[in-house]
Amino acid sequence: FYANNGMIRPDNRMTKLEKSIMKTIAYFDMLGYPLTVTETWKWLYKPDVPASERTYDAVEKALESKTLSAIFARVEAFYCFIGREQAVFERKVRNVRVDRQMRKAVLLAKILRFIPYVRMLALVSSISTGNVKEDSDIDLFIVTQKNRIWLTRLLVVGVLKILRKRPTAQRKKDMFCASFFVSEDALNIESGSFGHDDISYQYYVASIVPLYETHKTYEKFLEANRWLSAYLPNAYHEERLTWEVACPAWLSVLHGVIAIILWPLFNGPLSDWYPNMQLKIMPVQLKELANIDSRVIITDWMLKFHDKDNRQELKHRWSERVQLYERHGAR
Repeated sequence: FYANNGMIRPDNRMTKLEKSIMKTIAYFDMLGYPLTVTETWKWLYKPDVPASERTYDAVEKALESKTLSAIFARVEAFYCFIGREQAVFERKVRNVRVDRQMRKAVLLAKILRFIPYVRMLALVSSISTGNVKEDSDIDLFIVTQKNRIWLTRLLVVGVLKILRKRPTAQRKKDMFCASFFVSEDALNIESGSFGHDDISYQYYVASIVPLYETHKTYEKFLEANRWLSAYLPNAYHEERLTWEVACPAWLSVLHGVIAIILWPLFNGPLSDWYPNMQLKIMPVQLKELANIDSRVIITDWMLKFHDKDNRQELKHRWSERVQLYERHGAR
């Protein structure tokens, strides 16, 4: 951090709203992503003030206050820490890459929607927040029909493999990472967090962007994850994307036909072979980490494969940065 040669004047004191703004921008600063006023208001982290005191106008006024002006620089419409102004240019470049990835994601969704057990196909992580690096892959979040999570994963991964769109150690850019599946009867995914202070996971869940859905699954997902409001009360959802990929009536009929065709292969006495097969060929590292903590979760209602998980590191770095400023400016 850089502010007045690394120091904040000891007579400056942050209000509760200013402290929340500082925490919010500090987190996104670690990701190299300066925020606009609107984004700062939307992603405001745990503001310990009434709704009437954390409005857009209040956030805009606080960003221009004497206290926060001592640590934040404004470059065009973006706010970042003083000394971090170069991140604004990189953010613009990353935003441009979103359009490229979004086109690819829509095309894939138009293919995966033929799988009758997909209830929702959503984007998450870097693409959903607009923070796409040059070598970023495209993270998928998939909700499946009840009791069809393993079959859905088999079919989704199979399609990606046929299309050669799964990420590898050598090739990651614009590949699709299908590493998070949940069943429609287990939409509350708070268990994927490592604790109540898992700020990375809270932003991860709040930033999920649906591309395709059936059975009003996105609406049910939001209702099931109301716990997020305790951390990100301004992370509104009413301004969601227009559905890029629809589920017309003819597709619903086709879903029924496909399900009938697939039933003899994946039900009855043969219902165990495909989960067992997937577990057998799964990398040893994933199986060793399974259900030890929230990095890798393998159940019949949640399949979460985030073995390269840096949430604890990000939380530690973020806490250090916040404490640096709270020591000087906390009220």
